[in-house]
Amino acid sequence: MIFVDTSAWYATEVQDDVNHEQARKFLAQLASGRHGVAITTDYVLDETLTLLRSRRGLPAAITFIDKIRKSKSIRVFWVNENIFEKALSIFRNKSDVAWSFTDCTSFALMKDLSFAEAFTFDSHFLEAGLQKLP
Repeated sequence: MIFVDTSAWYATEVQDDVNHEQARKFLAQLASGRHGVAITTDYVLDETLTLLRSRRGLPAAITFIDKIRKSKSIRVFWVNENIFEKALSIFRNKSDVAWSFTDCTSFALMKDLSFAEAFTFDSHFLEAGLQKLP
């Protein structure tokens, strides 16, 4: 399993993003199953949709979510009360870092499912002791 973060989704969608080429190549590896099941959350999708809409417009956001919803290789986890509470604990107890609450939900889910690889360009995953790919 590999977690897919907002920074990766955004980079795959935006051609002038500094990480676009690297993200597209890595996404092709994910599609081949090389890293196992690709997992994301409703919170990450919310964050990505909001970012795409604010920077690229509504059509870009709609195109993105339609691709995700049609994909058979991406599994979306919905943040439930259990993950929310674990994320809130991380959020409260890490005053020395600038992690977003969405980051904390991602970290809590990854810990809960016992995997540590994330497709991301966000250094917060490294700070959390997780493996950042590519």
